Amino acid sequence: MAHRRRRRRRPRHRDLAASIAVATQPSTSPATLRLVACDGTNAHESIVQQPAALAAERDRWPVLWIDVEGLDDLTTTRAIGETFGIGELALEDAVTPDERPKVEVFGHQVLIAVRMARYDGETVVTDPMAIFLGDRYVITFHERSSHDGFEGLRQRIRQHRTRLGELGADHLCALLLDAVIDGYFPVLERFGDRLEELEDQALESPNRQLLVQIHDVRNDLMTLRRALWPTRDVLHTLGRETTAYVGDHARTHFRDSYDHTMELLDLMEGYREIGSDLRDIYLASLNNRMNDVMKVLTVIATVFMPLTFITGFYGMNFDTDSPWNMPLLRFRFGAFVAMGIMVATTIGMVILFWRRGWLRRWH
Repeated sequence: MAHRRRRRRRPRHRDLAASIAVATQPSTSPATLRLVACDGTNAHESIVQQPAALAAERDRWPVLWIDVEGLDDLTTTRAIGETFGIGELALEDAVTPDERPKVEVFGHQVLIAVRMARYDGETVVTDPMAIFLGDRYVITFHERSSHDGFEGLRQRIRQHRTRLGELGADHLCALLLDAVIDGYFPVLERFGDRLEELEDQALESPNRQLLVQIHDVRNDLMTLRRALWPTRDVLHTLGRETTAYVGDHARTHFRDSYDHTMELLDLMEGYREIGSDLRDIYLASLNNRMNDVMKVLTVIATVFMPLTFITGFYGMNFDTDSPWNMPLLRFRFGAFVAMGIMVATTIGMVILFWRRGWLRRWH
C-alpha cells in the first residue's frame, strides 16, 4: 500500500505534541500495560510497570503484543513511542478519541484505527482503538473500560490455540480485528430485542416516551453505522491490497472479517428500516386512538341530538287553551311519557349503531 499524502490537519482538542512538550509530571491516571509474548511453544503474560522494559522483551520474543489501556497517560505514550520508534503524529492519531477508522503507514509501522462497540447502560458507545503493526510486534491503544473485548483472545493464546509463533504479528493483528468485529454482534442482537419491545408498545400503548425511545434507537444505529462503514474500507484495504507487514495468511483473515462487517451492515440497515416503521406504527396508533375518541364523542353527541330536540320542543310555552297545543300537556303522566320516549329513542339509536359496527372497536 502506497504512503498517503497527509492533508493539513485541523486543530484538535488534544494535541499530543504540545502536551508532551509541556508535560513534566506523570499522569494522575497511569495507563495499564499488558504484555503478551509467545513463540512456537511458550506464552508469557504480565503487567509492565516501566515502558523501558519493553525493549528487552521485544528482542526476546518473536511475537509481542503490548496492550495500552488508557489514552490520557501522555508520559507512558511518549515512552512507548520512543521505544518502538513511533512518531508524534502517529501517536496523536492513536490517542485521539474521535479518530475515524483508517489504515495508514508511518515509517516502519502500519497504523490501523477502528472503533469498538459496547453498551453503557442503555446507550451504545463506540470506543476508539488504535493498532500499530510492526515486523514482530503489535501495540494496541484503547480507553479504560470495564468491558474487555480481548479476554477471549488472551485465553486462546494461553491455551496455545492461535499459532502466533508460526504465523507472526500480522496474524495477531487479524485476530484482534476479528475480535473487534465480533463485538458488534451482541450489541446488534440486543437491538433486536429492544425493537420487538418497542413494537409491542407502539401497538398497545403509544405515548410520548415511546417516541423518545424510538429516536434513541435510531441515534444508536447511526452511531454504529458511522463506526462500521469506514471499518469496512479498512478491512477491504488490508484484505485486498498489498500492505507492509501483512502476509497472505493474514489477508485471508481480513477478508473474512470484511464479510462479517458486510453482514453487520446488512443487519443494521434492516434494523434502521424497522425503526422507521416503528415511527409510522406509533403515528398510526395515535391516529387510531384519536379516531376512537372522536367516535365516542360523536356517538354521544348524536344520541343527545334527538333528546335535545324533544326536551326543547316540549319546553316551548304553548297555550293550553288552544286546540293546537302540544299533546300530553294536561295528561297526568305526561312527563313520564316524554321521558319514556327519550329512553326508547336512546336505546334504539344505540342498537342501530351497534348493528352497523360503529360501536365496535375490534372486529
